[in-house]
Amino acid sequence: MNMQKRADLRSIALHQEIVKKLRSHPSLWAIPRNNLAKWKKMRGGLPPALVEWEKILTTYSKEQILSLLESESEEAIRLRSSSPFTGILTQAERRKIFERYRKTPAKAHGQREHEDRV
Repeated sequence: MNMQKRADLRSIALHQEIVKKLRSHPSLWAIPRNNLAKWKKMRGGLPPALVEWEKILTTYSKEQILSLLESESEEAIRLRSSSPFTGILTQAERRKIFERYRKTPAKAHGQREHEDRV
């Protein structure tokens, strides 16, 4: 498995944890909206991917957004690479996921991720 695939799997794992936290702590939904507003103000606008997230956050239902965050579609992979959900996971939560992907061979991740879905 190449490094990009490993990064994509790690991104899905990170966003799966984000989904869990959003479900259990609805107040965290303010974080991606606040991030976008802050970045927009700092930069005088947003790059296209973040404009797309801004539209998604204002037009999709929460369930649609959660589904998108966990999806393996090309669109979801692309959107996760510009995620406004930074700040939802703690450093310890992020570190745990990064360590899991650093210690385990990429092939084993692909197999484990697949087995978890089955």
